[in-house]
Amino acid sequence: MENIKTTIVNYLKDNSFMDKNANLTDTDSLTQSGIIDSIGLLELLDFLSEKYSIEIPEDMLIPENLDSLKGLTNLVTKLTK
Repeated sequence: MENIKTTIVNYLKDNSFMDKNANLTDTDSLTQSGIIDSIGLLELLDFLSEKYSIEIPEDMLIPENLDSLKGLTNLVTKLTK
């Protein structure tokens, strides 16, 4: 699970508005803090789908799963089991 979180953080640092030196907690809102916008979120989901060979069901595309490191990490973890 820690590897998934690290992968997400590294992706955000390289492909979003996130400051490379910023400290992001597991529950920080990615959208409200301005780290990612709707297009960036779609690109992140596409990246995670390809990296982990998963398909994210429509019913799992909810804010609780998409707007924080914790939510995204849990989502990927559930789908890779």
